[in-house]
Amino acid sequence: MLPTDDRFSQASSAYLQTFKVTAIVIAVCLASFYLLSSILLPIIFSFTLYTLVEPLSNHLVRRNINHSVAIILILILMMTLSILAISFALPPFIEQVVLLKDKLPFIFSQIENLLNVYSARLAASLGIEFDLSSIVVSVVAQSASLGNALLVAISEQVFTITLSMILVPVMTYFILKDFKSLRNELLNWLPNSSFELGWLIYHRVTRQLQIYTRGVMLQSLIMSIVATIGYTVVGLDIPVLLGVLTGLLNLIPYIGPVISMFLATLVASAMTPFDPSLIYLAIGVVVFAQIVDNVVVIPSLIANAVDLHPVLAIVGILVFGNLFGAIGVILAIPAMAAIKIIHRNLYADIHNSGRISALNAPRKSQ
Repeated sequence: MLPTDDRFSQASSAYLQTFKVTAIVIAVCLASFYLLSSILLPIIFSFTLYTLVEPLSNHLVRRNINHSVAIILILILMMTLSILAISFALPPFIEQVVLLKDKLPFIFSQIENLLNVYSARLAASLGIEFDLSSIVVSVVAQSASLGNALLVAISEQVFTITLSMILVPVMTYFILKDFKSLRNELLNWLPNSSFELGWLIYHRVTRQLQIYTRGVMLQSLIMSIVATIGYTVVGLDIPVLLGVLTGLLNLIPYIGPVISMFLATLVASAMTPFDPSLIYLAIGVVVFAQIVDNVVVIPSLIANAVDLHPVLAIVGILVFGNLFGAIGVILAIPAMAAIKIIHRNLYADIHNSGRISALNAPRKSQ
């Protein structure tokens, strides 16, 4: 049994070594993301498809179908289903986007009128003059300029988006075909002392990321369906567009639902004749969707995938968002979960190795 001071010193040393190694791993990953930033989007899509398709590919291989043939069949099936879905869903989706664009001036006008009314009520009750409408006008003007900048940025990214559409099927095919052999070669570079630990960390990280990816994809789909049905039932305009946005924004923890609630409120305020109760119903749809998400979906699909403190998750979203934009916001949670697994397993290995060395040292001296 080691003395208390020795155990504390050993734990401190293990934490320091783990921190150094984890920092190096994070630095290498961030540098890789930066170097691959131009093709980061197709890489993410390709690995997401790999995660979703791999079980079916393995099933077909077990049915004595050639691996390459199985992959091609799956990709053809996915592309066919995607084309059919787009052909049916895209026209009404575009129609609702155009409707929203036409409603934006009226939405801002309604918000300004509502704020004038509430400003007068606050001024009457508190005896202090409020001019919330002027603040909103300035915010809207800034939002308009940001929107124009966003449109310019999107137009500049047309080449990148087109490149992604071409690269994703090709990259997905080669990832499905050769990823395991490439993974084995890379892990074989590890020294013998770290080989078993490397495989353990890889297995735990990939298993957690696969569960998380499949879970959030299904979670987003469920949230879109629930929100779309809810918006339709309460009689909100453009329910499909709002439902899809609610499902996609749900990929951003804590922040996404607030944005969804704000968008639903904007659309409800623009409907004619104006009905204040519709705003509460629109907010209620988002709240109900979140209840379904937190009570049913997350415990069933995602609870075992990530175990991050909310503060840590928000910090990760802010850091990755600043570094890599919208893609970073989506990558933040799985990246933080992977870092946590790496740190935990490195610390356990370093701490146990130091403990064994400390226990064996007296015997050697004897």
